[in-house]
Amino acid sequence: MPPTQLSWRLRLGWGVGSLGGTTLINAVGFLALFYLTRAVGLPPATAGALIFFAKCFDIITDPLMGVLSDRTRSRWGRRRPWLLVAALISPCAFVLLFHLPAGSGMQSVTWAGVALLLYALGYTMFNIPYLAMPAEMTRDYHEQSRLMSMRVVFAALGILAGGSLGPFLVSRFGGDTAAYSAMSWVLAAIIGGSMAASFFGTRSAAFTTRKPHRFSFKEQWSLAWANKAFMVLLSAKFLHMTGVALAVSSLLFMVTVVLQRDEAAASAFVFSSTAGTLLAMPLWLASSRRLGKRNTYLLAVVLYVPILLSWFLAGTGEGWPVYLLRGLGIGVVTGGLTLTAQAMLPDAIQEDSRLTGLQREGVFTAAYSFMEKTAFALGPLIFGLALDQAGFDSSDADFADESVRQAILFSAATAPAVASALSALVLCFYTLDRQRRS
Repeated sequence: MPPTQLSWRLRLGWGVGSLGGTTLINAVGFLALFYLTRAVGLPPATAGALIFFAKCFDIITDPLMGVLSDRTRSRWGRRRPWLLVAALISPCAFVLLFHLPAGSGMQSVTWAGVALLLYALGYTMFNIPYLAMPAEMTRDYHEQSRLMSMRVVFAALGILAGGSLGPFLVSRFGGDTAAYSAMSWVLAAIIGGSMAASFFGTRSAAFTTRKPHRFSFKEQWSLAWANKAFMVLLSAKFLHMTGVALAVSSLLFMVTVVLQRDEAAASAFVFSSTAGTLLAMPLWLASSRRLGKRNTYLLAVVLYVPILLSWFLAGTGEGWPVYLLRGLGIGVVTGGLTLTAQAMLPDAIQEDSRLTGLQREGVFTAAYSFMEKTAFALGPLIFGLALDQAGFDSSDADFADESVRQAILFSAATAPAVASALSALVLCFYTLDRQRRS
Protein backbone atom coordinates (compact mmCIF):
# COMPACT_ATOMS: atom_id res chain seq x y z
CA MET A 1 0.00 0.00 0.00
CA PRO A 2 1.51 3.39 -0.99
CA PRO A 3 2.20 5.77 1.91
CA THR A 4 -0.56 8.23 2.82
CA GLN A 5 1.75 11.23 3.18
CA LEU A 6 4.42 12.00 0.62
CA SER A 7 7.63 13.86 1.41
CA TRP A 8 8.03 17.34 -0.03
CA ARG A 9 11.10 16.13 -1.94
CA LEU A 10 9.05 13.46 -3.66
CA ARG A 11 6.21 15.86 -4.47
CA LEU A 12 8.80 18.30 -5.83
CA GLY A 13 10.57 15.57 -7.81
CA TRP A 14 7.34 14.47 -9.46
CA GLY A 15 5.94 17.96 -9.95
CA VAL A 16 9.01 19.36 -11.73
CA GLY A 17 8.32 17.09 -14.69
CA SER A 18 5.25 19.16 -15.45
CA LEU A 19 7.54 22.10 -16.23
CA GLY A 20 8.95 20.25 -19.24
CA GLY A 21 5.69 18.81 -20.50
CA THR A 22 3.78 22.06 -20.11
CA THR A 23 6.56 24.16 -21.63
CA LEU A 24 6.53 21.84 -24.63
CA ILE A 25 2.78 21.78 -25.27
CA ASN A 26 2.23 25.46 -24.48
CA ALA A 27 5.16 26.71 -26.53
CA VAL A 28 3.79 24.79 -29.49
CA GLY A 29 0.27 25.97 -28.66
CA PHE A 30 1.25 29.62 -28.32
CA LEU A 31 3.83 29.86 -31.08
CA ALA A 32 3.39 27.15 -33.71
CA LEU A 33 0.45 28.56 -35.66
CA PHE A 34 1.82 32.11 -35.45
CA TYR A 35 5.30 30.90 -36.48
CA LEU A 36 4.09 28.72 -39.35
CA THR A 37 1.95 31.51 -40.82
CA ARG A 38 3.96 34.66 -40.07
CA ALA A 39 7.58 33.43 -40.15
CA VAL A 40 7.51 30.37 -42.43
CA GLY A 41 4.72 31.67 -44.69
CA LEU A 42 2.22 28.80 -44.71
CA PRO A 43 -1.49 29.59 -45.25
CA PRO A 44 -3.34 29.53 -41.86
CA ALA A 45 -5.65 26.69 -42.90
CA THR A 46 -2.64 24.58 -43.96
CA ALA A 47 -0.78 25.33 -40.73
CA GLY A 48 -3.83 24.52 -38.60
CA ALA A 49 -4.43 21.31 -40.52
CA LEU A 50 -0.81 20.21 -40.03
CA ILE A 51 -1.08 20.66 -36.27
CA PHE A 52 -4.40 18.82 -36.21
CA PHE A 53 -3.37 15.85 -38.35
CA ALA A 54 -0.14 15.40 -36.42
CA LYS A 55 -2.34 14.88 -33.39
CA CYS A 56 -4.30 12.21 -35.24
CA PHE A 57 -1.09 10.19 -34.87
CA ASP A 58 -2.04 9.96 -31.19
CA ILE A 59 -5.02 7.76 -32.10
CA ILE A 60 -2.39 5.04 -32.51
CA THR A 61 0.32 6.06 -30.07
CA ASP A 62 -1.76 7.02 -27.01
CA PRO A 63 -3.51 3.68 -26.39
CA LEU A 64 -0.31 1.80 -27.24
CA MET A 65 1.67 3.94 -24.81
CA GLY A 66 -0.95 3.35 -22.13
CA VAL A 67 -0.69 -0.42 -22.50
CA LEU A 68 3.12 -0.32 -22.78
CA SER A 69 3.28 1.77 -19.62
CA ASP A 70 1.07 -0.72 -17.77
CA ARG A 71 3.10 -3.70 -18.97
CA THR A 72 6.64 -2.34 -18.57
CA ARG A 73 8.82 -4.21 -16.10
CA SER A 74 11.96 -2.64 -14.73
CA ARG A 75 13.71 -2.00 -11.44
CA TRP A 76 12.56 1.62 -11.85
CA GLY A 77 8.90 0.67 -11.99
CA ARG A 78 6.50 0.71 -14.91
CA ARG A 79 6.43 4.45 -15.58
CA ARG A 80 9.78 6.10 -14.85
CA PRO A 81 11.86 4.63 -17.73
CA TRP A 82 9.61 6.39 -20.22
CA LEU A 83 10.27 9.75 -18.59
CA LEU A 84 13.94 9.39 -19.43
CA VAL A 85 13.26 8.40 -23.06
CA ALA A 86 10.96 11.39 -23.48
CA ALA A 87 13.61 13.68 -22.00
CA LEU A 88 15.77 12.84 -25.03
CA ILE A 89 13.14 12.93 -27.80
CA SER A 90 11.04 15.96 -26.82
CA PRO A 91 13.71 18.70 -26.91
CA CYS A 92 15.02 17.42 -30.24
CA ALA A 93 11.53 17.61 -31.75
CA PHE A 94 11.04 21.13 -30.44
CA VAL A 95 14.31 22.38 -31.95
CA LEU A 96 13.47 20.77 -35.29
CA LEU A 97 10.03 22.42 -35.39
CA PHE A 98 11.52 25.90 -35.17
CA HIS A 99 14.25 25.32 -37.75
CA LEU A 100 11.98 25.02 -40.80
CA PRO A 101 12.82 26.40 -44.25
CA ALA A 102 10.83 29.54 -45.11
CA GLY A 103 8.16 29.41 -47.81
CA SER A 104 4.84 27.73 -48.50
CA GLY A 105 6.25 24.91 -50.63
CA MET A 106 6.18 21.18 -50.07
CA GLN A 107 9.57 21.16 -48.34
CA SER A 108 8.31 23.40 -45.54
CA VAL A 109 5.06 21.45 -45.22
CA THR A 110 6.90 18.12 -45.07
CA TRP A 111 9.42 19.17 -42.45
CA ALA A 112 6.72 20.82 -40.38
CA GLY A 113 4.73 17.57 -40.45
CA VAL A 114 7.74 15.47 -39.42
CA ALA A 115 8.62 17.82 -36.56
CA LEU A 116 5.03 17.88 -35.29
CA LEU A 117 4.80 14.07 -35.40
CA LEU A 118 8.03 13.74 -33.42
CA TYR A 119 6.80 16.35 -30.93
CA ALA A 120 3.54 14.42 -30.46
CA LEU A 121 5.43 11.17 -29.89
CA GLY A 122 7.79 12.67 -27.31
CA TYR A 123 4.96 14.29 -25.38
CA THR A 124 2.99 11.02 -25.38
CA MET A 125 5.98 9.07 -24.04
CA PHE A 126 6.28 11.51 -21.16
CA ASN A 127 2.76 12.54 -20.29
CA ILE A 128 0.95 9.21 -20.12
CA PRO A 129 3.36 7.44 -17.72
CA TYR A 130 3.78 10.69 -15.79
CA LEU A 131 0.05 11.14 -15.18
CA ALA A 132 -0.32 7.48 -14.23
CA MET A 133 2.14 7.80 -11.34
CA PRO A 134 -0.02 9.65 -8.74
CA ALA A 135 -2.56 6.82 -8.54
CA GLU A 136 0.33 4.53 -7.53
CA MET A 137 2.15 6.98 -5.28
CA THR A 138 -0.72 7.60 -2.82
CA ARG A 139 -4.36 6.67 -2.35
CA ASP A 140 -5.20 9.45 0.08
CA TYR A 141 -7.96 11.73 -1.26
CA HIS A 142 -6.46 15.04 -0.08
CA GLU A 143 -2.81 14.00 -0.54
CA GLN A 144 -3.56 13.54 -4.23
CA SER A 145 -4.74 17.15 -4.34
CA ARG A 146 -1.52 18.26 -2.62
CA LEU A 147 0.51 16.28 -5.14
CA MET A 148 -1.46 17.74 -8.04
CA SER A 149 -1.02 21.25 -6.65
CA MET A 150 2.73 20.79 -7.09
CA ARG A 151 2.10 19.85 -10.70
CA VAL A 152 -0.09 22.91 -11.22
CA VAL A 153 2.66 25.15 -9.81
CA PHE A 154 5.24 23.78 -12.24
CA ALA A 155 2.66 23.76 -15.03
CA ALA A 156 2.18 27.48 -14.40
CA LEU A 157 5.92 27.95 -14.70
CA GLY A 158 5.78 25.91 -17.92
CA ILE A 159 3.08 28.20 -19.27
CA LEU A 160 5.34 31.10 -18.31
CA ALA A 161 8.26 29.52 -20.17
CA GLY A 162 6.27 28.51 -23.25
CA GLY A 163 3.85 31.42 -23.42
CA SER A 164 5.90 34.30 -21.98
CA LEU A 165 9.61 33.52 -22.20
CA GLY A 166 9.20 32.07 -25.70
CA PRO A 167 7.57 35.17 -27.27
CA PHE A 168 9.91 37.43 -25.28
CA LEU A 169 12.98 35.69 -26.66
CA VAL A 170 11.61 35.78 -30.19
CA SER A 171 11.02 39.53 -29.85
CA ARG A 172 14.43 40.08 -28.23
CA PHE A 173 16.23 38.12 -30.96
CA GLY A 174 14.61 40.12 -33.76
CA GLY A 175 11.30 38.41 -34.55
CA ASP A 176 12.49 36.62 -37.71
CA THR A 177 12.98 32.91 -38.42
CA ALA A 178 16.47 33.01 -36.86
CA ALA A 179 14.91 34.39 -33.67
CA TYR A 180 12.54 31.42 -33.44
CA SER A 181 15.47 29.07 -33.96
CA ALA A 182 17.49 30.70 -31.17
CA MET A 183 14.48 30.61 -28.85
CA SER A 184 14.00 26.89 -29.47
CA TRP A 185 17.41 26.00 -28.02
CA VAL A 186 16.66 27.80 -24.76
CA LEU A 187 13.25 26.19 -24.28
CA ALA A 188 14.56 22.78 -25.38
CA ALA A 189 17.04 22.89 -22.49
CA ILE A 190 14.19 23.59 -20.06
CA ILE A 191 12.06 20.80 -21.55
CA GLY A 192 14.73 18.10 -21.51
CA GLY A 193 16.23 19.16 -18.17
CA SER A 194 12.98 19.14 -16.21
CA MET A 195 11.80 15.83 -17.68
CA ALA A 196 15.12 14.23 -16.69
CA ALA A 197 14.90 15.85 -13.25
CA SER A 198 11.52 14.21 -12.71
CA PHE A 199 12.97 10.82 -13.55
CA PHE A 200 15.73 11.20 -10.96
CA GLY A 201 13.51 12.99 -8.43
CA THR A 202 10.99 10.14 -8.21
CA ARG A 203 13.45 7.35 -7.52
CA SER A 204 11.78 6.73 -4.12
CA ALA A 205 8.19 6.86 -5.42
CA ALA A 206 5.96 3.88 -4.65
CA PHE A 207 4.80 1.91 -7.66
CA THR A 208 2.63 -1.11 -8.30
CA THR A 209 3.37 -4.16 -10.42
CA ARG A 210 1.11 -5.47 -13.11
CA LYS A 211 -1.25 -8.25 -12.10
CA PRO A 212 -1.83 -10.92 -14.76
CA HIS A 213 -5.39 -10.98 -16.09
CA ARG A 214 -7.32 -12.57 -18.90
CA PHE A 215 -8.67 -9.42 -20.56
CA SER A 216 -7.60 -8.60 -24.11
CA PHE A 217 -6.52 -5.13 -25.25
CA LYS A 218 -10.00 -4.46 -26.68
CA GLU A 219 -11.74 -5.70 -23.53
CA GLN A 220 -9.55 -3.50 -21.32
CA TRP A 221 -10.54 -0.40 -23.25
CA SER A 222 -14.22 -1.39 -23.24
CA LEU A 223 -14.12 -1.71 -19.46
CA ALA A 224 -12.34 1.64 -19.16
CA TRP A 225 -15.05 3.41 -21.16
CA ALA A 226 -17.68 1.82 -18.88
CA ASN A 227 -16.32 3.83 -15.93
CA LYS A 228 -19.04 6.49 -15.66
CA ALA A 229 -17.10 8.86 -13.40
CA PHE A 230 -14.13 8.78 -15.76
CA MET A 231 -16.25 9.39 -18.84
CA VAL A 232 -17.99 12.38 -17.25
CA LEU A 233 -14.63 13.84 -16.21
CA LEU A 234 -13.15 13.17 -19.65
CA SER A 235 -16.07 14.85 -21.45
CA ALA A 236 -16.00 17.92 -19.20
CA LYS A 237 -12.26 18.27 -19.50
CA PHE A 238 -12.38 17.91 -23.29
CA LEU A 239 -14.84 20.77 -23.62
CA HIS A 240 -12.82 23.02 -21.35
CA MET A 241 -9.47 22.19 -22.94
CA THR A 242 -10.78 22.82 -26.46
CA GLY A 243 -11.70 26.31 -25.32
CA VAL A 244 -8.29 26.74 -23.68
CA ALA A 245 -6.56 25.63 -26.89
CA LEU A 246 -8.52 28.22 -28.88
CA ALA A 247 -7.61 30.94 -26.39
CA VAL A 248 -3.96 29.96 -26.36
CA SER A 249 -3.58 29.75 -30.14
CA SER A 250 -5.30 33.13 -30.63
CA LEU A 251 -3.51 35.08 -27.86
CA LEU A 252 -0.65 36.40 -29.99
CA PHE A 253 -3.14 37.44 -32.66
CA MET A 254 -5.34 39.08 -30.02
CA VAL A 255 -2.41 41.10 -28.73
CA THR A 256 -0.84 42.05 -32.08
CA VAL A 257 -3.97 42.50 -34.22
CA VAL A 258 -6.80 43.60 -31.89
CA LEU A 259 -4.74 45.48 -29.30
CA GLN A 260 -2.01 46.56 -31.76
CA ARG A 261 0.85 45.69 -29.39
CA ASP A 262 4.02 43.68 -30.02
CA GLU A 263 4.80 40.11 -28.99
CA ALA A 264 6.43 41.26 -25.76
CA ALA A 265 3.00 42.38 -24.51
CA ALA A 266 1.83 38.78 -24.80
CA SER A 267 4.75 37.78 -22.56
CA ALA A 268 3.61 40.29 -19.95
CA PHE A 269 0.07 38.91 -20.12
CA VAL A 270 1.24 35.32 -19.58
CA PHE A 271 3.51 36.46 -16.76
CA SER A 272 0.59 38.08 -14.92
CA SER A 273 -1.53 34.98 -15.54
CA THR A 274 1.17 32.74 -14.09
CA ALA A 275 1.45 34.97 -11.04
CA GLY A 276 -2.30 34.63 -10.50
CA THR A 277 -2.12 30.84 -10.67
CA LEU A 278 0.74 30.63 -8.18
CA LEU A 279 -0.74 33.10 -5.71
CA ALA A 280 -4.19 31.50 -5.72
CA MET A 281 -3.10 27.86 -5.35
CA PRO A 282 -3.41 27.76 -1.50
CA LEU A 283 -6.95 29.16 -1.79
CA TRP A 284 -8.00 26.53 -4.32
CA LEU A 285 -6.52 23.77 -2.16
CA ALA A 286 -8.50 25.06 0.81
CA SER A 287 -11.65 25.24 -1.30
CA SER A 288 -11.12 21.68 -2.50
CA ARG A 289 -10.94 20.44 1.07
CA ARG A 290 -14.02 22.40 2.13
CA LEU A 291 -16.30 22.22 -0.93
CA GLY A 292 -14.92 19.16 -2.72
CA LYS A 293 -13.15 18.93 -6.04
CA ARG A 294 -16.19 19.06 -8.30
CA ASN A 295 -17.84 22.03 -6.58
CA THR A 296 -14.56 23.93 -6.59
CA TYR A 297 -14.33 23.37 -10.36
CA LEU A 298 -17.88 24.71 -10.80
CA LEU A 299 -17.02 27.79 -8.74
CA ALA A 300 -13.96 28.44 -10.91
CA VAL A 301 -16.06 28.26 -14.10
CA VAL A 302 -18.50 30.84 -12.72
CA LEU A 303 -15.55 33.22 -12.29
CA TYR A 304 -13.84 32.24 -15.55
CA VAL A 305 -16.61 33.01 -18.05
CA PRO A 306 -17.06 36.77 -17.38
CA ILE A 307 -13.30 37.32 -17.32
CA LEU A 308 -12.99 35.75 -20.77
CA LEU A 309 -15.86 37.82 -22.15
CA SER A 310 -14.14 40.98 -20.95
CA TRP A 311 -11.94 40.70 -24.07
CA PHE A 312 -14.84 42.32 -25.94
CA LEU A 313 -14.20 45.49 -23.93
CA ALA A 314 -10.54 45.53 -24.97
CA GLY A 315 -9.14 47.78 -27.66
CA THR A 316 -6.09 49.71 -28.76
CA GLY A 317 -6.64 52.27 -26.00
CA GLU A 318 -6.80 49.78 -23.12
CA GLY A 319 -4.37 50.65 -20.35
CA TRP A 320 -1.75 48.32 -18.96
CA PRO A 321 -3.40 47.92 -15.51
CA VAL A 322 -6.65 46.58 -17.00
CA TYR A 323 -4.77 44.41 -19.49
CA LEU A 324 -2.58 42.81 -16.81
CA LEU A 325 -5.47 42.51 -14.34
CA ARG A 326 -7.33 40.41 -16.90
CA GLY A 327 -4.30 38.17 -17.20
CA LEU A 328 -4.08 37.88 -13.42
CA GLY A 329 -7.75 36.92 -13.17
CA ILE A 330 -7.48 34.30 -15.90
CA GLY A 331 -4.47 32.83 -14.10
CA VAL A 332 -6.29 32.68 -10.76
CA VAL A 333 -9.28 30.74 -12.08
CA THR A 334 -7.20 28.59 -14.44
CA GLY A 335 -5.28 27.32 -11.42
CA GLY A 336 -8.52 26.16 -9.79
CA LEU A 337 -9.81 24.52 -12.97
CA THR A 338 -6.55 22.70 -13.59
CA LEU A 339 -6.02 21.55 -10.01
CA THR A 340 -9.48 20.11 -9.46
CA ALA A 341 -9.78 18.40 -12.86
CA GLN A 342 -6.40 16.71 -12.47
CA ALA A 343 -7.06 15.79 -8.83
CA MET A 344 -10.25 13.98 -9.89
CA LEU A 345 -8.34 11.78 -12.37
CA PRO A 346 -6.64 9.51 -9.74
CA ASP A 347 -10.02 9.16 -7.99
CA ALA A 348 -11.62 7.82 -11.17
CA ILE A 349 -8.66 5.51 -11.85
CA GLN A 350 -8.72 4.08 -8.33
CA GLU A 351 -12.47 3.55 -8.59
CA ASP A 352 -11.77 1.30 -11.57
CA SER A 353 -9.16 -0.62 -9.60
CA ARG A 354 -11.62 -1.06 -6.73
CA LEU A 355 -14.36 -2.37 -9.03
CA THR A 356 -12.27 -4.59 -11.34
CA GLY A 357 -9.11 -5.41 -9.38
CA LEU A 358 -6.99 -4.38 -12.39
CA GLN A 359 -3.97 -2.05 -12.43
CA ARG A 360 -4.69 -0.07 -15.59
CA GLU A 361 -3.48 3.41 -14.77
CA GLY A 362 -1.80 3.69 -18.16
CA VAL A 363 -5.00 2.90 -20.07
CA PHE A 364 -6.89 5.67 -18.32
CA THR A 365 -4.14 8.26 -18.54
CA ALA A 366 -3.72 7.41 -22.24
CA ALA A 367 -7.37 8.26 -22.81
CA TYR A 368 -7.02 11.42 -20.71
CA SER A 369 -3.85 12.49 -22.51
CA PHE A 370 -5.39 11.77 -25.91
CA MET A 371 -8.33 13.98 -24.98
CA GLU A 372 -6.01 16.85 -23.99
CA LYS A 373 -3.95 16.59 -27.16
CA THR A 374 -7.03 16.30 -29.38
CA ALA A 375 -8.35 19.49 -27.79
CA PHE A 376 -5.02 21.24 -28.35
CA ALA A 377 -5.13 20.08 -31.98
CA LEU A 378 -8.71 21.22 -32.53
CA GLY A 379 -7.98 24.69 -31.17
CA PRO A 380 -5.43 25.70 -33.83
CA LEU A 381 -7.46 23.93 -36.53
CA ILE A 382 -10.66 25.81 -35.68
CA PHE A 383 -8.81 29.09 -35.29
CA GLY A 384 -6.88 28.59 -38.52
CA LEU A 385 -10.10 27.89 -40.42
CA ALA A 386 -11.77 30.92 -38.81
CA LEU A 387 -8.88 33.16 -39.91
CA ASP A 388 -8.97 31.69 -43.39
CA GLN A 389 -12.71 32.26 -43.71
CA ALA A 390 -12.25 35.82 -42.45
CA GLY A 391 -9.76 36.50 -45.23
CA PHE A 392 -6.61 36.69 -43.14
CA ASP A 393 -3.57 37.56 -45.25
CA SER A 394 -0.16 37.03 -43.61
CA SER A 395 1.42 39.51 -46.07
CA ASP A 396 -0.86 42.32 -44.85
CA ALA A 397 0.98 44.12 -42.06
CA ASP A 398 -2.12 45.96 -40.80
CA PHE A 399 -4.70 43.14 -40.49
CA ALA A 400 -7.33 45.88 -40.28
CA ASP A 401 -10.26 43.88 -41.62
CA GLU A 402 -13.15 43.73 -39.11
CA SER A 403 -13.96 40.12 -40.02
CA VAL A 404 -10.44 39.10 -38.94
CA ARG A 405 -10.89 40.96 -35.67
CA GLN A 406 -14.21 39.18 -35.02
CA ALA A 407 -12.65 35.77 -35.80
CA ILE A 408 -9.95 36.48 -33.22
CA LEU A 409 -12.46 37.61 -30.58
CA PHE A 410 -14.57 34.51 -31.20
CA SER A 411 -11.54 32.29 -30.58
CA ALA A 412 -10.16 34.24 -27.62
CA ALA A 413 -13.41 34.93 -25.75
CA THR A 414 -16.74 33.55 -27.02
CA ALA A 415 -15.82 29.95 -27.80
CA PRO A 416 -13.68 29.37 -24.65
CA ALA A 417 -16.42 30.85 -22.44
CA VAL A 418 -19.13 28.66 -23.98
CA ALA A 419 -16.93 25.56 -23.84
CA SER A 420 -16.13 26.08 -20.15
CA ALA A 421 -19.79 26.66 -19.26
CA LEU A 422 -20.73 23.43 -21.04
CA SER A 423 -17.97 21.57 -19.18
CA ALA A 424 -19.48 22.70 -15.89
CA LEU A 425 -22.91 21.39 -16.93
CA VAL A 426 -21.40 18.02 -17.82
CA LEU A 427 -19.45 17.80 -14.56
CA CYS A 428 -22.69 18.16 -12.60
CA PHE A 429 -23.13 14.44 -13.36
CA TYR A 430 -19.82 13.55 -11.66
CA THR A 431 -20.78 11.82 -8.40
CA LEU A 432 -17.49 10.29 -7.28
CA ASP A 433 -16.62 11.99 -3.98
CA ARG A 434 -14.78 11.14 -0.77
CA GLN A 435 -17.83 9.49 0.85
CA ARG A 436 -18.42 7.20 -2.12
CA ARG A 437 -14.75 6.17 -2.26
CA SER A 438 -14.74 5.35 1.44
